[in-house]
This record gives sequence, structure tokens and C-alpha cells, in this order.
Amino acid sequence: MAKLLLCLMVFSLSFGTFTAIDEPKQERRSLVHFKNSLQNPQVLSGWNKTTRHCDWFGVKCRHSRVVSLVIQTQSLKGPVSPFLYNLSSLRILDLSKNLLFGQLSPQVSNLKRLKMLSLGENQLSGSVPSQLGLLTRLETLSLRSNSFTGEMPSELGDIKQLKSLDFSGNGLNGTVPSRLGDLTQLQDLGLSDNLLSGSLPVSLFTNLQSLSYLDVSNNLLSGNIPPEIGNLKKLSDLYLGINQFTGSIPAELGNCRNLKAVVLSLNALSGSLPEQLAELQIFTFSAGMNQLSGPLPSWLGKWNQMDSLWLYNNQFVGRIPPEIGNCSMLKYISLSNNKLSGPIPRELCDSGSLVEINLDGNMLSGTIEDVFDRCTNLSELVLVNNRISGSIPEYISELPLKLLDLQYNNFTGVIPVSLWNSENLMEFNAASNLLEGSLSWEIGNAVALEELDLSRNMLTGQIPKKIGNLTNIQILKLNSNFFDGIIPMEFGDCISLNTLDLGNNNLNGSIPEKIADLTQLQFLDLSHNNLSGPIPSKPSSYFREVSIPYLSYSQNHGKFDLSYNTLSGPIPEELGSCVVLVYLLLSNNMLSGKIPVSLSRLTNLTTLDLSGNLLTGSIPPEFGDSQASRLLTGSIPRSLGRLNGLIKLNLTANKLSGSVPTNFGNLNGLTHLDLSYNELDGELPSSLSHILGIEGLYVQSNKLSGPVDKLFLNSVAWKIAIMNLSNNFFDGGLPQSLSTLSYLIRMDFHLNKLTGEIPSDLGNLVHLEYLDFSRNMLGGPIPEKMCSLPNLLYMNLADNRLEGEVPRSGICQNLSIISLAGNKDLCGKIMGSDCKILTFGKLALVGIVVGSVLVIAIIVSVLWWWIQRSNRQSDPKETGESKQNSISNQNRKSISDRSSSALMEHLSINLAMFEPSLQKLTYDQIVAGTNKFCEENVIGGGGFGTVFKGTTPDGKTVAVKKLS
Repeated sequence: MAKLLLCLMVFSLSFGTFTAIDEPKQERRSLVHFKNSLQNPQVLSGWNKTTRHCDWFGVKCRHSRVVSLVIQTQSLKGPVSPFLYNLSSLRILDLSKNLLFGQLSPQVSNLKRLKMLSLGENQLSGSVPSQLGLLTRLETLSLRSNSFTGEMPSELGDIKQLKSLDFSGNGLNGTVPSRLGDLTQLQDLGLSDNLLSGSLPVSLFTNLQSLSYLDVSNNLLSGNIPPEIGNLKKLSDLYLGINQFTGSIPAELGNCRNLKAVVLSLNALSGSLPEQLAELQIFTFSAGMNQLSGPLPSWLGKWNQMDSLWLYNNQFVGRIPPEIGNCSMLKYISLSNNKLSGPIPRELCDSGSLVEINLDGNMLSGTIEDVFDRCTNLSELVLVNNRISGSIPEYISELPLKLLDLQYNNFTGVIPVSLWNSENLMEFNAASNLLEGSLSWEIGNAVALEELDLSRNMLTGQIPKKIGNLTNIQILKLNSNFFDGIIPMEFGDCISLNTLDLGNNNLNGSIPEKIADLTQLQFLDLSHNNLSGPIPSKPSSYFREVSIPYLSYSQNHGKFDLSYNTLSGPIPEELGSCVVLVYLLLSNNMLSGKIPVSLSRLTNLTTLDLSGNLLTGSIPPEFGDSQASRLLTGSIPRSLGRLNGLIKLNLTANKLSGSVPTNFGNLNGLTHLDLSYNELDGELPSSLSHILGIEGLYVQSNKLSGPVDKLFLNSVAWKIAIMNLSNNFFDGGLPQSLSTLSYLIRMDFHLNKLTGEIPSDLGNLVHLEYLDFSRNMLGGPIPEKMCSLPNLLYMNLADNRLEGEVPRSGICQNLSIISLAGNKDLCGKIMGSDCKILTFGKLALVGIVVGSVLVIAIIVSVLWWWIQRSNRQSDPKETGESKQNSISNQNRKSISDRSSSALMEHLSINLAMFEPSLQKLTYDQIVAGTNKFCEENVIGGGGFGTVFKGTTPDGKTVAVKKLS
């Protein structure tokens, strides 16, 4: 027995020694497997056989066991190898800022000793494994900036020692788990830039007493900000911006005495700023783009540590409190787009630190004669769209301004000559004022200028030649003034110029040929002047390439306008080389000769106006091959389907007929197809479903017909954003596959013959902003899921056959009756009818029918018994049956008539409907509501313009279409 025990001990010791020796080899093999699983293993070339694995880059060991693996920013590309989960002694795993992809395996829970897991800024996807909750020693967990989807697992609440949790920058949805409130040691919580919805759980604010950083910005969160937030005594950074929070800013926020940064912008918060915030030592406060109101409180001056104050796009009224000047550290202040009035207080510049001031879009008045002279660090001053008067003061030139924007005011007098001696000024905009006088030759000293807009004033005199010194100028607008004389040839020295607008002046003479040497030029407007002579015919360098942002393309790009002058001679062939041209306007001149064939090569051209000239000959036949021609007739040539390199095809507003060529499906690179406003007929070819890169499809206002389901055979792979099939003859049902168009922003199917029900899965189109199914024959209920789409701004379902109660969620609860009119079987508050009453009517109808049947059955039975008893003649059975059938038929007819009568009575209930009057908006209100048609407000576009998201003066969100 003793010998047996001795043998077992020896075996056990030997096995333990073998295991201890073998484990480092296993860990080495696991690391090698991880390296070999990468698509670029050469990145870890130092991981070789000649060195110990504990000496490899990014690896740290303790007692020959791997305890830390940290490899950041090395472009590692591949999956997270499951062999890493064999490193059982690992405490730190940090593979952030690489190119790792694939899913995070539940096997990660094998790393029981892990204290830090950081896989942020990769390309990981799939759901977050609930098994992470088994890593109970974790203190830091970061999966930020990946592509994780699904809901956050509630099991995260089991990681009791967690101090930092960062899931920001993913695609997570659902609600914030209330069990996160169990993480009592949590200090940092980052959930920004996801699709989280619902309200914030109160447990976050009652239990997380150690929380100092909370960021849930850029989600779909709603509800009020819980007053329990005042329990977070250690909170220093609070980011709730870009959500759907409502209600007021809780006064309890003033209990968070360590708060330094508060960002509440882009919500729907209302009410005034609570006075309880006055005692905080705020560094940054941002509550822009809400519905806050009331006067700006004077206690803002107590925030003497404040660096930034952003209260733009609210409804604040009254004057700017002079006490803000007490904020001695204030650098950035934006109060734009409110309803502030009165003069700008001189005390504002008591804060000598001010760098940027934006007071755009208010009703401020008075002068600025001595307001900003002490703002000695000011680099940006924006006073656009106010009622400020007086002259531009001389001291402005002494400030270190880079941006000075005074447009849409009532400034008078001359532009100070000293302004042109500024060494820093890069943008000067004083358009739409009452400025007068001439431009000084000293304008040539403002060599830093990149943008100058003095349009729509009363400036006179000649344009000075020294303007050619402005070699950095990119945008120059002097249009709508009273300048005379010739256009200086020195404009040709402004080598950075991309926009030159001198239209609506009194300029004369010829167009300098040197302008054609401006290689960056892509917007030239010399219209409505007295220019004469020929259009420069030298080989041109302008209008050759795009150098301005794409969003500016449709409205500020490719315009060549020489209309309404007295230009003569032929249209130069060289214009055919100006491939960037979108608008070519040469009307109302004295041009002669033939239309040059070279113009047919201008493939981006959308508008060509040569009217009011002395041109001769016919339109060149080559224009029939140009996708830009607006005079095309006949059918679409199949040859277009062979242009495999085509990216955009625009044939809108012609007289094209026939069917859409089936070989258009071969245009694999096509992103935009516009066949709208023609006379095309037949079905859309199913081959169009092969154009996987399509982003915009416009076929509205044709005579197309048939079902549309085959068009979406490959829709799951589409990235289409805008689809307009309206005003045709399409029929059949809406295909279920529409719900897979996850990138869709705008869908317009109105004025067709579509039938069936609206698929409820359209509620999956989370990016959808515009939906129009009006004037079809759609039936069934309105899907509640569709009403809850988070970004939907416009929905029109009028003139269909929809029925049932209008959902009381999302956009449906705020719809105008105009958007639902013509659906007689809809009910609910919006429709002015009580659905309960209608339901009772249906039940009553069923009761009446059933009761009638029972009564009639009893009567028939009694009659049959009476007939059987009375009839003693031959074949009494046959006679009885004959009478019974006759009576039964009559009774059935009676039942049918009564049921029909009851049904007709039910359907004839007349519901009074009152349409609200249309709201009237001024142009200035539209400009203010769209933030001056800012590109950030763009939500879509079509053949005739761009659609912007806007806000009316009473706070309603609308869609505004700006015609091209």
C-alpha cells in the first residue's frame, strides 16, 4: 500500500512538472496560431522561432506565462483568433486601433483573470456576447468604434468590478439595460453613437455614485432627463446631445457640484435655464438646437471658468445680459438663431479671451461703433441676419479677425480702407447691406483673403487692378452693385479663384482672355452687364475639374453665365472642353454662327440657354447622343446600356417614349439613374436589380406600369438612398423586400395603382425621412412599427383604402388630417372618430345577424311541424320539402337583406373632418429654419431641387424643397 501511494505521488509530481513546463509551449503555439490567422502576418515578423515568446512585440510574461498582450495601431487584419482564449493567465488584452473583423466569440469568457479587454476601433461585428458577464474581474471593457449590433446584454451587470465601459460608435439598439445600475464602481460610461432608444434607466442615477463621465449622445433616447441625476455627486462630464429628450433641464442638475462639461444640444428640451445651475463651475455648456425659451439669465456671468457657451437655435428672447462679460475665461459664444433683441452690450468684451462670437439670426439692433474694440483676441465675428445699422468701424481692422460676416444687416457708409491692410482676414462677407462708395486700390494688400462677398450693396466706381494681388482668393462676389468700367485683366492673376460673380453691374468692354487661364474656376457669372466683343476663344483651362465639396456641386458649381450682354461673334468650339459645365447660359446677346458640335461633349450639362441671339443652322445631330440634351425624343437607345463606365445617367424632362432598355442592368457602376418626366411605358426591367451600387432611382411622371416586385430581387445588397416611382401606373402589392433597403432616406410611390397592405417590416428602415404612398389603393391598417421610425419627417398616406385606428406613436401622432384624408375606414383622434364606437357597431351587427338566424330557424321549425301535421295527401314528404325549401329561400333572402341593410347603415356614418389652415412662412423664416440651407440640413434631392430639414417659428419640423 505504501509503495502504491509513493508511486502515485511520484506520478502526480511528474505530471505537474510536465504540465508546468508544457503550458508555456502551449501559449507560444496559441500566439503563433493568432499570427498565422492574420491576413498580414508579416506585421508580426518579430514573432519568430529564434526568440522567446515572452520577448515578442506586445507580449509580457510573468513566470513564463503570458499576462499581457498589447498590440495597438499595427493594422492587424483578420479575425480575433480563438487560440487567444487559451492564454488563461492573461490580465490585459488590448488589440485596439487595428483592422480586425468578424465576431467576438463567447469563448472570450475563458479568460477568467482578465482585467482589461480593449478591442476598440476595429471592424468587429455581430452581437455582444452575453458571456462577457462571466469575466467578473474586468475593470476596463472597450468595444468602441466597431460594428456591433443587437442589444446590450443585461449580463454586463454581473461585472461588479467594472470601472470603465465603452461601447460607443457601434450599431447597438434596444434600451440601456437597467442592470448597468448594478456596476457600483463604474466611473466612465460611454454609449454614444449607437441606435439606443427608450428612456435612461433611473438605476444609473441612483446607484452609480462613482460615475464621473457619462456619454450617451447621438442615439434615439427619449423621455425626460431624470431628476435623480442630481445624485451623481462626482459627475464631471455629461453628454446627452443628439437624442430625443423632452421636458425641462432638471433643476437637480445643480447638485452635481463637480460638473465641468454639459452637452444637451440637438434634443427637444424646453423651458428656461434653471437658476440652480448658477453655482456650478462650468467649463463647457452646450444646449443648442432645442426649444429653450425665456430671457438669458444674468447669472450666466457667475460661470467665470467657462470656456464655451453654445445656446444657438433656441427661442430665447430679450437682451444679451452684459454680465456675460464677467466670464473672464470665455473664448467661444454662440447665441445664433434665437429671438434676441436690443443692442449688443459693450461689456461682452470685458472677457478679453473671446475668440469666436456668433450672434447670427436674431433681431439685434443698434451700432457696433464701440462694442468689440476690446475683443483683442477675436478671430471670428458673425453678425449675419440682424438689424444692425451704422458704419463698419475703423477698429475692426485692428482685431486679429480671420472671419468677419456682416451680411443681411443695415450697415451704411464706406468700407474702411484700413480693413484691407489686415494680415489675418481670410473671409469678409458684407453682402445685402447698404454700403456705398468705391473699392480702394488697397484691397490688393489683403493677401490672406480667401473669400470676399460684397454683393447686393450700392458700391460704385471701377474694380481696382490691384485685386490681382489676391492670389489666395477662392470666392469673389461683387454682383448686384453699380460697378462700371472694364473687367481688369489682372483677374487672371487670381490663380486660386473658383467662383467669380460680377453679374448685375454696369461693366463694359470685353471679357479678358486671361480669365480662361484660371485652372480652378468653375463658376463664372458676368450676366446683366454691358459687355461686348467675343467670348474668349483661346484654349481654356477653366471648368476642367471639380475642386469644391460635392454638396456644393448642384447649386454652386459648373455655372457659366454670360447672358444679357451685347457679346458678338461665334460660340467658341473650346467651350466643349469645359467638361465641368452644368449650366451654360449665353442668352440675349448678339452671338452668331452655328451651334458648335463640341457642346455635345458636355456630359454634365443640365441647362443650355442660347436663346435671344443671332444663331443660324440646325441643332447638331450629335446632341442626340448627349445625355445632357433637353430636346430628346423617341426611345432610349440600347447603346447606352453598353456604357459600362457610366456613373450617372440623367435623361429627365425630355419626350422619351417606349420601354426602359433591359440592358441597363449591365451598368454596374451606375449610382444615379434619372428617367423622370418623360413618356416611358411598359414595366421596369427586372435587370435593374443587378445595379447593386444604385443610390438614386428617379422614374416619376412617366407611363410605366406593372408590378414592381421584380425590381427588388437583389434589394438586400442595394445601398439606394432615394427612390421615386411616383405618378405612373404601377400595380400589385408593395413587396416585402422593400424592408431590406436599409440605406433608404426617401421613398415616393404616390399616384399609382398599388394594392394590398403596407408591409409592417417597413418599420426596419431606420434612416427613412420621407415616405409618400398617397393616391393608391392600399388597404389594411397603418403599421405601428412604421409610425415609430426614428428619422421620419414626412409621411403621406392620403387617398387610399386604409382602415382601422391610426397609431398613436411616432410621426403618426402628429400627422395632419391632410396626410390621411380619403381613407374613409380610418378612425382615431386625428380622424375625428371614436374607434370604440365603430367596434361596438360591428359587434352589434354580428349580434343582430346571429339573433335573426336563430329566430328564423325557430319559425321554420314550427312551420315545418305544422305542414307535416296538416298534409294528409299522397307523397306528403315531397310536398313538405318543397314548401320548406321555398320558405327557407325566402328567409335566407330576408336575412341577407337585413344584414346588407345593417352593414350599409354602419358604413354610412358621417364623420365631420376639419382641416387645419395652411401655415404661411416668410422667406426669412424659411432661411432661418433651414440654417440658411446649410448642407447639414440636406435630407434628399431629386430632379428639380434639394430637400432640406427645417424648423418653423413655432418649433414644428418640416421638409423644405429648394428648387434648382
